[in-house]
Amino acid sequence: MATVARVREPDVVVDSPAEALPGWPVLALLWGFPVFWLLGATVITGVLLTVVMLSYLAHYAATRFVPGVHAFTAFVVWVVPCAVMVEGTSRLLGYAYRFSILVIVGTAFVYTIAAGSRLSRRRIVDALTFVWFFTVVGGLAGLAFPTVRLSTPVGLLLPSSLTSNEYVHDLFFPPFAEIQSPFGSPTDFIRPSAPFPYANSWGVAIVLLTPVAVACFLQTRSILLRAGIVAGMCGMLAPALSTSNRGMFAGLVLAAVYVVIRMAVRNRAAPVITIAVLGIGAAVVLVANGLLTQIHTRQEYGDSNGTRFGLYEETFRRTLQSPLLGYGAPRPSAEPGISLGTQGYVWMLMFSFGFVGLALFLVFLWGTAARTWRAPGDIDLVLHSVLVVASVIILVYGMDIMQLLTVMLVAAVLLRRRYGLDPSRPGG
Repeated sequence: MATVARVREPDVVVDSPAEALPGWPVLALLWGFPVFWLLGATVITGVLLTVVMLSYLAHYAATRFVPGVHAFTAFVVWVVPCAVMVEGTSRLLGYAYRFSILVIVGTAFVYTIAAGSRLSRRRIVDALTFVWFFTVVGGLAGLAFPTVRLSTPVGLLLPSSLTSNEYVHDLFFPPFAEIQSPFGSPTDFIRPSAPFPYANSWGVAIVLLTPVAVACFLQTRSILLRAGIVAGMCGMLAPALSTSNRGMFAGLVLAAVYVVIRMAVRNRAAPVITIAVLGIGAAVVLVANGLLTQIHTRQEYGDSNGTRFGLYEETFRRTLQSPLLGYGAPRPSAEPGISLGTQGYVWMLMFSFGFVGLALFLVFLWGTAARTWRAPGDIDLVLHSVLVVASVIILVYGMDIMQLLTVMLVAAVLLRRRYGLDPSRPGG
């Protein structure tokens, strides 16, 4: 009897939806940031990359709805009807700009959770550390060339009717530094802001990205990269001192204290001692170079505390008149030259999108920080400090696209690891 040989067909390897998603759309937002900033196209490019991410998510049906995704999605959906409260074309453009940022960072958040090893913790941390390096360089450039204002190609294409608006002008023709001359002050205050429109934005970026740089230091074996991170830490001291941003220093101290306490509880003596020594050394250098004097001088002539508390009271009182949908966008205050909803991200959310919008965002942020509390391992713990600090600084400072994107990507990485969706090795 003839024997029929059976030919075994080769195994067909089918990628899972997570492995099918390419990582480049999210990584392009980070690695391409310097180019996008120079072009004035950060948000425009972000919208284009968002379309790409949504297309990939739909094509591969790869969306993972872990806890946290629903809250942020509900928040973005709630923002849509708030547009009916916007008055005037300029405020409508401001609403569209802020809504675009929410869609961009929200999509990147969902995409990163779904992308698995294509967007591993290592890749996200490396890319965010690159943004940190660029932020430090921007701060140094602001010190060296404080009077320079960048003219972006996109800004030059915009009609003067738009660029005459101060906020729009600062976005598309960003200054390297804010030069403030309070009445009666014996000196001008040069506060570096590049690559962001305002000095406070630079400070918030430093607060959120510095822990990520520390996480990069812990995860890399490259001596060159570690040396670069240490050099960056030293380099950021000068512009940080010049900004005299109390919230920035308080945020950095909070992050360091949080990590030190959590590591001490875990009996991690070496990192605790290292962070403590570095923190004390940095504090000594800053104080010796006049940090406290500069902060006191700015406070004496600027009276920023009195102005802020007055704005907070007025913002809350006005929001009570439109508690559900808010006003869609900031509006002028009784104080000349200041708009309600611009003195802290919490206040912007409350005034623009009502108490419901604010509550949904806080449920997302604070809920995510609580869910990822365990943060096993030193790297995850350092990254978790980003969420802790962000939960506090939003009370007094706003967040631009890159600051909010940092929070969302860190949240995505930690949530993915919390719910077992990270196929990479523990070190990945």
